[in-house]
Amino acid sequence: MMTGYRQILLGLAFLISVSAENTWSQESRSSEIDRKVDSLFVLASSGEVMHRDLVQPATDSLAAMGAAAVPRLIEIYDTQDARERQTINNILVKIGKPAVPYLVNSLTLDNAEQVGRICATLGEIKDTSAVEGLIKAVVHADWRVRSEAVGSLGKIGDSRGNGAMTYLLLDTVGLVRKSAAVAAGALLFEPTVKTLVNMLADDFYGARLCALEALVKFGAHVVDAIADSINSERGLIGNLGCLALGRIGGDSAVAVLVGQLDSPDYIRRAMAVEGIFETGSSFGCGFVELMKERETHPIVQQYIRKVMDKHAGR
Repeated sequence: MMTGYRQILLGLAFLISVSAENTWSQESRSSEIDRKVDSLFVLASSGEVMHRDLVQPATDSLAAMGAAAVPRLIEIYDTQDARERQTINNILVKIGKPAVPYLVNSLTLDNAEQVGRICATLGEIKDTSAVEGLIKAVVHADWRVRSEAVGSLGKIGDSRGNGAMTYLLLDTVGLVRKSAAVAAGALLFEPTVKTLVNMLADDFYGARLCALEALVKFGAHVVDAIADSINSERGLIGNLGCLALGRIGGDSAVAVLVGQLDSPDYIRRAMAVEGIFETGSSFGCGFVELMKERETHPIVQQYIRKVMDKHAGR
C-alpha cells in the first residue's frame, strides 16, 4: 500500500518538475525574443546618423521574425515617440496577416491611444479577419478608437463593416463622422446616401467635405438624392450639392444645376455656375452665358467669367 502511495507521490513530483521546467523554458524563450526585439528596435527606430545604414536591415529583421515579434511590438506600441510609433506600424504591416490575431486580441487593452493605433495598423494590413474585432471597437468610449476603427473598416472594404460605418456617420464627434464619411466613400453602401447628403450641412467642415467626396464616388445614381434636397433650408446642402453635381457630371446633374441659376441666393448661383464649369457641359455653359447680362452680383460675375473663358477656348 505504502509502495503504491510513494509511486503516486513520485509521479506527481515528476509531473510538477516537468511542468515547471516547461514553464521556465517558455518564459526563458519569451524573454530571449523580447530582448532580440528590443535590441533590433533600437536600431530600426533610430534617428541617429551613425545608425542610418542599420535602420532598414533592423526593420527587415524584425519583420522576418513574424508573429514571434508581435506581442512585444504591441507592448511597446504605447510609446509617445512619433518615430517609434511609425516604426512599429511599418513592421507590423510588413509582418501582415500573421500579426492580425494578436492585434485583434489587443483591442481590449485599457490604453485607448494604444488601441487606436492598433486599429489604424489593422486598416493598413487590410486583412478581412480583423473586421469583426474592428466592428466591436466602433462602440468604444474613446472617440479616437471609434475614428480609427471605422477608418480601417473602410480601408479593408468588407461589407460586414457597413452597419458600423452607418452608425458612426451620426456620431457626436465631428472627427469620427469625418472618418465614417471617408469609409462610406470606400464601402459605397447605398442606404447611406441620404445621410451623406444631409451631412453636407454638418457642423464640422471636415465631415462636410468628406461627405461630398463620398457622394462623388457613388456617381450618377445619387443625382436624384442630391436634387431632392438641393432646396433645403440648410443652405450648405444645396451649395455643396452643386459642387458634388459638378464633379459627378452628366446630363441629369447639369439639368439640376441649371435650375439653380435663378436662385435668389447669390452664393447658390455662384456654386451652380461653378458646378457647370466642372461638368464642362456646353449645354450648361449656354445657360450661364444667358445669365451674364442680368447678373449683378460681383462674385457671381467672377464665376461666370471663368466659365465663359473656358467655353470660349473650345
